Amino acid sequence: MLNKYIGMASLCFFVSLGAMAAEAKQDVSAAKVISPSELPFVQVSQGVRLKELTGRAAPDGAKSQLGSVALFELDPGHASAWSHNKAGEESFFILEGHGEVWTGGVAHPVGPGDYILIPPAVVRSIRASKGEVLKFYAITTPAWSKDDDVLVPAPKGAPSP
Repeated sequence: MLNKYIGMASLCFFVSLGAMAAEAKQDVSAAKVISPSELPFVQVSQGVRLKELTGRAAPDGAKSQLGSVALFELDPGHASAWSHNKAGEESFFILEGHGEVWTGGVAHPVGPGDYILIPPAVVRSIRASKGEVLKFYAITTPAWSKDDDVLVPAPKGAPSP
């Protein structure tokens, strides 16, 4: 009787593994190609807009809780709000233009090809230089959420957005 039970449990286990493998295989083959040019901009604030490629508010087929990627454009001289994430780690990958990433009261000059890693709880803002648009990808893990984003005043010695 015990052998029959073990045999049945083993069969159920392997059937479950097969089902999970089939589901995983389906997910792997269901890659989604996302073209930013086909997505609308969302106006975040004056001079700051984004297109969410993947994340919690992304288009169907690209929603994710694990991570988010947004294409940002900042008009010349404009900046993101001062904020920090409670749990999310954020990275910026600069595509075009020049500007500064402020962490606390310290400015870090950035330009095309630069990659900036910002751990959770670090107060930051990114600002476009005067005279040129700043385009960059913002990558957040886990995916960005309003509940994780904390808006704060500009630190002492740092510019306001």
